[in-house]
Amino acid sequence: MTFPLEIPAPVRRLLPPGTGVVLGISGGVDSAVTLALLTELGCDVQCVTFKNICFAAAEQDAPATACCSLDAITEARRQAARFGASHWVANIEDPFRAQVIQPFIDEYAAGRTPNPCLVCNSRLRFPELVRLADRQGCAFAATGHYARLSPADGVGGGCRLLKGVDAAKDQSYFLHRVDRNLWPRVVFPLGWYTKHQVRAAAAALGLSVAGKPDSQEICFVPDDDRTVLFGDLAAAGDPATLPGEITDTAGRVLGRHRGLIHYTVGQRRGLGIAAERPLYVLALDPERRRLTVGYREELARTIVKGDSFVGAVAGLPAGWRRGEPLLEWETPEPTLRIRHRHQGAPVSGWERMGDHLTVSLAEPVSGAAPGQGMVLYAGDVVLGGARILEAPA
Repeated sequence: MTFPLEIPAPVRRLLPPGTGVVLGISGGVDSAVTLALLTELGCDVQCVTFKNICFAAAEQDAPATACCSLDAITEARRQAARFGASHWVANIEDPFRAQVIQPFIDEYAAGRTPNPCLVCNSRLRFPELVRLADRQGCAFAATGHYARLSPADGVGGGCRLLKGVDAAKDQSYFLHRVDRNLWPRVVFPLGWYTKHQVRAAAAALGLSVAGKPDSQEICFVPDDDRTVLFGDLAAAGDPATLPGEITDTAGRVLGRHRGLIHYTVGQRRGLGIAAERPLYVLALDPERRRLTVGYREELARTIVKGDSFVGAVAGLPAGWRRGEPLLEWETPEPTLRIRHRHQGAPVSGWERMGDHLTVSLAEPVSGAAPGQGMVLYAGDVVLGGARILEAPA
């Protein structure tokens, strides 16, 4: 069957017939349509499904949409067979526990709200996909992410990471920490499509997963219940698991919380406090086991600080102010996103000292949660990002 969508010219140029590609396949609609597209191009596709905590634990503990449940692996194998591709399962359980799950727990204990997808993509998924492509003699690794890669002609070579064309599904935020030296070996065929187009293509191809819902959960957190991960912390009496005071910004005690691991900056629900106006979490203090709350306007910040900075383009200046040249190539004014669904706020400047980044904003943002990613963009191009440490008042 002919692939029902027009294949973008950049993808056709990159993948002539016979190109070897290792495809990360999850059993969902996105990777299935990616497989169909690669097959249409005549690529030599080898499919791999990563086995992490979901498959290793009891199957009843894995969410139905988990990327590595037994059902998902069976579906991935079925899809590969339909398109004549080989398929295997790669066991990354041990490094996944050590490099993704344990840091996730540690961040919560420190009063931060981590984003494990940022860690998984940069430390495990893409390094491992490219390693497997090398081992199998393939030119590229591919996934069904909604992002794009563009050659960085004349600017140190390599590739630039761009947003996907579907603003509602763009996943470049989750990819900004991946080593940019890996990008010339990676392809994202779906980055030029909308999710609606992809589902319509899956239906036209007769794929059983055409209507399969997207996973909205962390893959190793059943039913989005994070408390299952904190049993050891609670048994050890870690302060982040213990009840404490809820105070306002003046230090007045308003109530009691049930442990800081249950809260994040910007949270409104679940505070258990009666007030004339809605209250929001402003800050978590693990040392004093204190949760500070306030009104929505008190969440607004024009300065955001972070650490663990990663540059996504070559030549990004350590300091910049609006009106100054930014890069050798013409760029739109930069913006900052503080979470996946954030539309971005205009940047007035930044300073970087080592791996620490301080960004000043021309417009305030609300709910910058320590532990999440802060990502700089110039139009569609990802410039780099860091882990949010704080957003000073």
